[in-house]
Amino acid sequence: MNKSPNQSFSLFARQCAKNLGKSQRELARALGVSPAYVSQIFSGKKNPPDLGHPRNRRMLRIWSEFLNTGENDLIDLVRHQLHRAPLPPVPRFPKMRKLILHRLDPVQRHLTNEIRAMSFHPAEQRLVNMLAKLYLIAQSGSGEDFPCNVSSFRDFVSRVTLERNFVDIQLCDYFENIMFVWRWHQDSGAIDLTGDSTDIVNSLALLEKIDTGNNESPYRATVPVVGHVSAGTGFGFTDGGYWVGQGFDEVPMPPGVKAELASVVYCVRVRGDSLKDFFGDGALLFIKPESWDDIVDGDLVIFKDRKNQEAFVKKIEFSDENLILKPMNSTYRNIVLKREDLILLERVMAVVF
Repeated sequence: MNKSPNQSFSLFARQCAKNLGKSQRELARALGVSPAYVSQIFSGKKNPPDLGHPRNRRMLRIWSEFLNTGENDLIDLVRHQLHRAPLPPVPRFPKMRKLILHRLDPVQRHLTNEIRAMSFHPAEQRLVNMLAKLYLIAQSGSGEDFPCNVSSFRDFVSRVTLERNFVDIQLCDYFENIMFVWRWHQDSGAIDLTGDSTDIVNSLALLEKIDTGNNESPYRATVPVVGHVSAGTGFGFTDGGYWVGQGFDEVPMPPGVKAELASVVYCVRVRGDSLKDFFGDGALLFIKPESWDDIVDGDLVIFKDRKNQEAFVKKIEFSDENLILKPMNSTYRNIVLKREDLILLERVMAVVF
Protein backbone atom coordinates (compact mmCIF):
# COMPACT_ATOMS: atom_id res chain seq x y z
CA MET A 1 0.00 0.00 0.00
CA ASN A 2 1.19 3.50 -0.81
CA LYS A 3 1.73 5.21 2.54
CA SER A 4 2.49 8.67 1.28
CA PRO A 5 1.43 11.29 3.84
CA ASN A 6 -0.94 12.62 1.16
CA GLN A 7 -2.66 9.26 0.72
CA SER A 8 -6.39 9.43 1.56
CA PHE A 9 -8.81 6.62 2.28
CA SER A 10 -11.09 7.64 -0.58
CA LEU A 11 -8.28 7.70 -3.17
CA PHE A 12 -6.95 4.37 -1.96
CA ALA A 13 -10.44 2.77 -2.07
CA ARG A 14 -11.09 4.05 -5.61
CA GLN A 15 -7.74 2.74 -6.85
CA CYS A 16 -8.25 -0.70 -5.29
CA ALA A 17 -11.81 -1.07 -6.59
CA LYS A 18 -10.70 -0.04 -10.09
CA ASN A 19 -7.76 -2.47 -10.07
CA LEU A 20 -10.00 -5.30 -8.87
CA GLY A 21 -12.81 -4.48 -11.31
CA LYS A 22 -15.38 -4.10 -8.50
CA SER A 23 -18.28 -1.66 -8.32
CA GLN A 24 -19.41 0.63 -5.51
CA ARG A 25 -22.86 -0.94 -5.73
CA GLU A 26 -21.38 -4.34 -4.77
CA LEU A 27 -19.78 -2.80 -1.71
CA ALA A 28 -22.98 -0.99 -0.72
CA ARG A 29 -24.88 -4.28 -0.92
CA ALA A 30 -22.31 -6.05 1.26
CA LEU A 31 -22.32 -3.26 3.84
CA GLY A 32 -26.11 -2.94 3.82
CA VAL A 33 -26.00 0.80 3.04
CA SER A 34 -27.12 2.94 0.13
CA PRO A 35 -24.95 3.29 -3.00
CA ALA A 36 -25.06 7.07 -2.46
CA TYR A 37 -23.35 6.67 0.95
CA VAL A 38 -20.52 4.61 -0.58
CA SER A 39 -20.22 7.06 -3.46
CA GLN A 40 -19.75 9.97 -1.05
CA ILE A 41 -16.94 8.09 0.75
CA PHE A 42 -15.23 7.21 -2.55
CA SER A 43 -15.45 10.82 -3.74
CA GLY A 44 -14.11 12.19 -0.46
CA LYS A 45 -17.26 14.20 0.30
CA LYS A 46 -17.84 12.10 3.40
CA ASN A 47 -15.25 10.76 5.82
CA PRO A 48 -14.94 6.99 6.13
CA PRO A 49 -16.31 5.32 9.27
CA ASP A 50 -13.86 4.84 12.13
CA LEU A 51 -12.95 1.28 11.19
CA GLY A 52 -10.63 0.94 14.18
CA HIS A 53 -13.54 1.20 16.63
CA PRO A 54 -14.71 -2.16 18.07
CA ARG A 55 -18.32 -1.51 17.07
CA ASN A 56 -17.25 -1.34 13.42
CA ARG A 57 -15.53 -4.74 13.42
CA ARG A 58 -17.97 -6.28 10.91
CA MET A 59 -17.70 -3.25 8.63
CA LEU A 60 -13.87 -3.40 8.75
CA ARG A 61 -13.93 -7.06 7.66
CA ILE A 62 -16.19 -6.26 4.69
CA TRP A 63 -14.03 -3.31 3.54
CA SER A 64 -10.91 -5.43 3.90
CA GLU A 65 -12.30 -8.32 1.85
CA PHE A 66 -13.78 -6.00 -0.80
CA LEU A 67 -10.54 -4.07 -1.31
CA ASN A 68 -8.35 -7.16 -0.81
CA THR A 69 -6.30 -5.19 1.74
CA GLY A 70 -5.15 -5.97 5.26
CA GLU A 71 -7.35 -4.69 8.05
CA ASN A 72 -4.47 -2.92 9.77
CA ASP A 73 -3.64 -1.01 6.59
CA LEU A 74 -7.22 0.28 6.36
CA ILE A 75 -7.24 1.27 10.04
CA ASP A 76 -3.99 3.20 9.49
CA LEU A 77 -5.51 5.17 6.61
CA VAL A 78 -8.72 5.94 8.51
CA ARG A 79 -6.87 7.09 11.62
CA HIS A 80 -4.58 9.20 9.47
CA GLN A 81 -7.57 10.90 7.81
CA LEU A 82 -9.81 11.22 10.87
CA HIS A 83 -7.32 11.81 13.65
CA ARG A 84 -4.18 12.95 11.78
CA ALA A 85 -2.29 9.96 13.15
CA PRO A 86 0.99 9.44 11.27
CA LEU A 87 1.07 6.53 8.87
CA PRO A 88 3.51 3.73 9.75
CA PRO A 89 6.57 3.49 7.49
CA VAL A 90 6.48 1.41 4.33
CA PRO A 91 7.95 -2.04 5.09
CA ARG A 92 11.15 -2.87 3.25
CA PHE A 93 9.62 -6.14 2.09
CA PRO A 94 5.80 -5.70 2.01
CA LYS A 95 4.92 -9.23 0.90
CA MET A 96 7.30 -10.82 3.40
CA ARG A 97 5.93 -8.58 6.16
CA LYS A 98 2.42 -9.89 5.51
CA LEU A 99 3.62 -13.50 5.57
CA ILE A 100 5.68 -13.31 8.75
CA LEU A 101 2.98 -11.48 10.70
CA HIS A 102 0.55 -14.20 9.67
CA ARG A 103 2.99 -16.89 10.90
CA LEU A 104 3.92 -15.14 14.17
CA ASP A 105 3.23 -17.31 17.23
CA PRO A 106 -0.14 -16.18 18.68
CA VAL A 107 1.43 -15.73 22.12
CA GLN A 108 3.54 -12.92 20.63
CA ARG A 109 0.75 -11.05 18.84
CA HIS A 110 1.74 -8.02 20.91
CA LEU A 111 4.81 -7.82 18.68
CA THR A 112 2.68 -7.06 15.60
CA ASN A 113 2.27 -3.34 16.27
CA GLU A 114 5.95 -3.01 17.17
CA ILE A 115 6.97 -4.59 13.85
CA ARG A 116 4.54 -2.46 11.84
CA ALA A 117 5.96 0.69 13.43
CA MET A 118 9.31 0.11 11.68
CA SER A 119 10.26 -0.36 8.04
CA PHE A 120 12.45 -3.32 8.99
CA HIS A 121 12.17 -4.55 12.57
CA PRO A 122 15.18 -6.41 14.11
CA ALA A 123 13.01 -9.50 14.55
CA GLU A 124 12.05 -9.28 10.88
CA GLN A 125 15.69 -8.98 9.87
CA ARG A 126 16.73 -12.03 11.88
CA LEU A 127 13.81 -14.08 10.56
CA VAL A 128 14.43 -13.14 6.90
CA ASN A 129 18.07 -14.10 7.36
CA MET A 130 17.09 -17.48 8.80
CA LEU A 131 14.48 -18.13 6.09
CA ALA A 132 17.05 -17.33 3.40
CA LYS A 133 19.48 -19.85 4.89
CA LEU A 134 16.79 -22.53 5.11
CA TYR A 135 15.69 -21.85 1.55
CA LEU A 136 19.24 -22.06 0.16
CA ILE A 137 19.95 -25.23 2.11
CA ALA A 138 16.74 -26.83 0.84
CA GLN A 139 17.57 -25.84 -2.76
CA SER A 140 20.93 -27.61 -2.49
CA GLY A 141 19.12 -30.95 -2.51
CA SER A 142 21.49 -33.67 -1.35
CA GLY A 143 24.00 -31.09 -0.20
CA GLU A 144 26.53 -31.72 -2.96
CA ASP A 145 26.10 -28.21 -4.32
CA PHE A 146 25.93 -26.57 -0.90
CA PRO A 147 28.76 -24.09 -0.23
CA CYS A 148 31.13 -25.77 2.22
CA ASN A 149 32.78 -22.41 2.97
CA VAL A 150 30.57 -21.18 5.79
CA SER A 151 31.88 -17.60 5.70
CA SER A 152 31.12 -17.36 1.98
CA PHE A 153 27.67 -18.83 2.57
CA ARG A 154 26.88 -16.25 5.25
CA ASP A 155 28.23 -13.47 3.05
CA PHE A 156 25.99 -14.64 0.20
CA VAL A 157 22.96 -14.72 2.53
CA SER A 158 23.68 -11.18 3.75
CA ARG A 159 23.73 -9.96 0.12
CA VAL A 160 20.61 -11.72 -1.21
CA THR A 161 18.53 -10.63 1.77
CA LEU A 162 18.99 -7.03 0.63
CA GLU A 163 17.28 -7.77 -2.70
CA ARG A 164 13.51 -7.26 -2.81
CA ASN A 165 13.03 -9.65 -5.74
CA PHE A 166 14.65 -12.43 -3.76
CA VAL A 167 12.89 -11.77 -0.45
CA ASP A 168 9.43 -10.74 -1.69
CA ILE A 169 9.26 -13.17 -4.61
CA GLN A 170 11.49 -16.24 -4.32
CA LEU A 171 11.52 -16.49 -0.54
CA CYS A 172 7.83 -15.66 -0.08
CA ASP A 173 6.66 -17.97 -2.86
CA TYR A 174 8.59 -20.83 -1.27
CA PHE A 175 7.47 -20.33 2.34
CA GLU A 176 3.86 -19.49 1.54
CA ASN A 177 3.48 -23.19 0.72
CA ILE A 178 5.33 -24.40 3.83
CA MET A 179 3.73 -24.08 7.24
CA PHE A 180 5.91 -22.69 10.02
CA VAL A 181 5.52 -20.70 13.23
CA TRP A 182 8.14 -18.37 14.67
CA ARG A 183 8.94 -16.51 17.88
CA TRP A 184 11.47 -13.80 18.74
CA HIS A 185 13.50 -13.63 21.94
CA GLN A 186 14.03 -9.91 22.41
CA ASP A 187 16.83 -10.21 24.99
CA SER A 188 19.09 -12.40 22.83
CA GLY A 189 17.69 -11.49 19.41
CA ALA A 190 17.32 -15.20 18.64
CA ILE A 191 14.56 -16.65 16.46
CA ASP A 192 12.74 -19.91 17.22
CA LEU A 193 11.16 -21.45 14.13
CA THR A 194 9.18 -24.67 14.05
CA GLY A 195 7.49 -26.59 11.26
CA ASP A 196 6.43 -30.13 10.45
CA SER A 197 7.49 -30.31 6.81
CA THR A 198 10.46 -32.48 5.88
CA ASP A 199 12.16 -29.51 4.19
CA ILE A 200 11.93 -27.42 7.35
CA VAL A 201 13.07 -30.20 9.71
CA ASN A 202 16.05 -31.25 7.55
CA SER A 203 17.12 -27.68 6.77
CA LEU A 204 16.93 -26.65 10.44
CA ALA A 205 19.08 -29.63 11.42
CA LEU A 206 21.75 -28.74 8.87
CA LEU A 207 21.59 -25.05 9.76
CA GLU A 208 22.23 -25.92 13.41
CA LYS A 209 25.37 -27.84 12.39
CA ILE A 210 26.56 -24.93 10.28
CA ASP A 211 25.96 -22.35 13.00
CA THR A 212 27.54 -24.41 15.78
CA GLY A 213 30.48 -25.69 13.75
CA ASN A 214 29.67 -29.31 14.68
CA ASN A 215 32.80 -31.33 13.92
CA GLU A 216 30.68 -34.10 12.41
CA SER A 217 29.27 -31.68 9.87
CA PRO A 218 30.97 -31.42 6.47
CA TYR A 219 30.28 -27.69 6.62
CA ARG A 220 32.65 -26.74 9.44
CA ALA A 221 32.97 -23.07 10.33
CA THR A 222 35.93 -21.35 8.69
CA VAL A 223 37.79 -18.07 9.22
CA PRO A 224 39.28 -15.77 6.55
CA VAL A 225 43.06 -15.25 6.46
CA VAL A 226 43.52 -11.54 5.75
CA GLY A 227 47.30 -11.12 5.75
CA HIS A 228 50.84 -12.32 6.46
CA VAL A 229 52.89 -11.01 9.36
CA SER A 230 56.55 -11.19 10.47
CA ALA A 231 58.55 -9.78 13.37
CA GLY A 232 59.25 -6.38 11.82
CA THR A 233 56.97 -5.91 8.83
CA GLY A 234 53.25 -5.39 9.08
CA PHE A 235 50.33 -6.31 6.89
CA GLY A 236 47.70 -4.24 5.11
CA PHE A 237 44.57 -3.66 7.16
CA THR A 238 42.06 -0.87 6.43
CA ASP A 239 40.67 1.38 9.17
CA GLY A 240 37.25 -0.13 8.62
CA GLY A 241 38.48 -3.69 8.91
CA TYR A 242 37.62 -6.22 6.20
CA TRP A 243 34.60 -7.96 4.77
CA VAL A 244 34.04 -11.46 6.15
CA GLY A 245 34.84 -14.00 3.45
CA GLN A 246 37.23 -11.75 1.54
CA GLY A 247 40.45 -13.23 2.90
CA PHE A 248 42.83 -14.84 0.43
CA ASP A 249 42.43 -18.17 2.22
CA GLU A 250 40.05 -19.92 4.63
CA VAL A 251 41.08 -21.98 7.67
CA PRO A 252 39.00 -23.95 10.21
CA MET A 253 38.15 -22.44 13.58
CA PRO A 254 40.77 -23.43 16.18
CA PRO A 255 39.87 -25.99 18.87
CA GLY A 256 38.49 -24.49 22.06
CA VAL A 257 37.11 -21.33 20.42
CA LYS A 258 33.33 -20.97 20.20
CA ALA A 259 32.18 -21.76 16.68
CA GLU A 260 29.64 -18.92 16.69
CA LEU A 261 32.57 -16.46 16.63
CA ALA A 262 33.51 -17.66 13.13
CA SER A 263 31.46 -14.89 11.53
CA VAL A 264 33.62 -12.17 13.15
CA VAL A 265 37.06 -13.65 13.87
CA TYR A 266 39.85 -13.11 11.32
CA CYS A 267 43.28 -14.67 10.98
CA VAL A 268 46.83 -13.73 9.93
CA ARG A 269 49.56 -16.17 8.96
CA VAL A 270 53.16 -15.90 10.21
CA ARG A 271 55.58 -15.58 7.29
CA GLY A 272 59.34 -16.19 7.32
CA ASP A 273 61.56 -17.28 10.19
CA SER A 274 61.83 -14.02 12.14
CA LEU A 275 59.31 -15.40 14.65
CA LYS A 276 60.38 -19.02 14.39
CA ASP A 277 61.47 -19.17 18.05
CA PHE A 278 57.89 -18.42 19.04
CA PHE A 279 55.52 -19.57 16.30
CA GLY A 280 57.29 -20.93 13.24
CA ASP A 281 56.65 -20.20 9.59
CA GLY A 282 52.98 -20.77 8.69
CA ALA A 283 51.54 -20.48 12.21
CA LEU A 284 48.03 -18.98 12.36
CA LEU A 285 47.04 -16.13 14.70
CA PHE A 286 43.27 -15.79 15.30
CA ILE A 287 42.15 -12.27 16.21
CA LYS A 288 38.91 -11.11 17.79
CA PRO A 289 37.72 -7.69 16.49
CA GLU A 290 36.73 -4.87 18.86
CA SER A 291 38.37 -6.66 21.79
CA TRP A 292 40.26 -3.66 23.24
CA ASP A 293 38.56 -3.95 26.63
CA ASP A 294 39.53 -7.65 26.91
CA ILE A 295 43.26 -6.99 26.59
CA VAL A 296 45.51 -7.40 29.67
CA ASP A 297 49.27 -7.23 30.32
CA GLY A 298 51.20 -9.84 28.37
CA ASP A 299 48.56 -10.41 25.67
CA LEU A 300 49.57 -10.80 22.07
CA VAL A 301 47.85 -8.08 20.02
CA ILE A 302 47.39 -6.73 16.53
CA PHE A 303 47.86 -2.96 16.46
CA LYS A 304 47.97 -0.10 14.01
CA ASP A 305 48.88 3.50 14.82
CA ARG A 306 47.82 6.66 13.03
CA LYS A 307 51.18 7.11 11.27
CA ASN A 308 51.47 3.68 9.66
CA GLN A 309 49.36 2.05 6.97
CA GLU A 310 50.08 -1.45 8.22
CA ALA A 311 49.18 -3.55 11.26
CA PHE A 312 51.73 -5.35 13.44
CA VAL A 313 51.82 -8.18 15.97
CA LYS A 314 53.37 -7.38 19.39
CA LYS A 315 53.08 -8.22 23.07
CA ILE A 316 51.49 -5.48 25.16
CA GLU A 317 52.28 -4.02 28.57
CA PHE A 318 50.39 -1.18 30.24
CA SER A 319 52.29 1.60 32.05
CA ASP A 320 50.03 4.39 33.35
CA GLU A 321 48.65 6.04 30.19
CA ASN A 322 51.27 4.45 27.94
CA LEU A 323 51.09 1.22 25.99
CA ILE A 324 54.41 -0.58 25.61
CA LEU A 325 54.34 -2.79 22.54
CA LYS A 326 57.11 -5.37 22.73
CA PRO A 327 58.43 -7.28 19.72
CA MET A 328 58.71 -11.07 19.75
CA ASN A 329 62.18 -10.76 18.23
CA SER A 330 64.87 -9.03 20.32
CA THR A 331 66.45 -7.40 17.25
CA TYR A 332 63.52 -4.95 17.17
CA ARG A 333 62.84 -2.15 19.67
CA ASN A 334 59.87 -1.57 21.95
CA ILE A 335 57.25 0.90 20.75
CA VAL A 336 55.62 3.25 23.29
CA LEU A 337 52.28 4.82 22.36
CA LYS A 338 49.22 6.30 24.01
CA ARG A 339 45.74 4.94 23.45
CA GLU A 340 44.75 7.93 21.32
CA ASP A 341 47.68 7.18 18.98
CA LEU A 342 46.07 3.90 17.92
CA ILE A 343 43.31 3.26 15.42
CA LEU A 344 43.43 -0.50 15.88
CA LEU A 345 44.19 -2.68 18.89
CA GLU A 346 42.79 -6.20 18.92
CA ARG A 347 43.58 -9.33 20.91
CA VAL A 348 45.07 -12.52 19.49
CA MET A 349 42.72 -15.07 21.01
CA ALA A 350 44.30 -18.28 19.70
CA VAL A 351 47.41 -19.54 17.95
CA VAL A 352 47.60 -22.69 15.80
CA PHE A 353 51.17 -23.84 15.14
